[in-house]
Amino acid sequence: MRFLVHVKIQPDAPQEEIAEQLPAEQARFAELVEQGVISKFYLSHTRDEHWSICIADNQDALKIALETLPFYKFMIIEYTELVDE
Repeated sequence: MRFLVHVKIQPDAPQEEIAEQLPAEQARFAELVEQGVISKFYLSHTRDEHWSICIADNQDALKIALETLPFYKFMIIEYTELVDE
């Protein structure tokens, strides 16, 4: 299944912790891309939100994969299942 995933970082997220965890976030995100979970990625110019096309068996499996991201605890996430025609 394909999903459009909109992620926004909470406005009150501690910037020091965000900066500290950025390398780990980037590394884990790259692993999810390599695994095919994230197929496309679009980052806003403010860098505090992004949209991804993700592939997973179902929404629960996708959530489990995204929970492995270090920034997960700061994320507000919207999942939209896409129709494959």
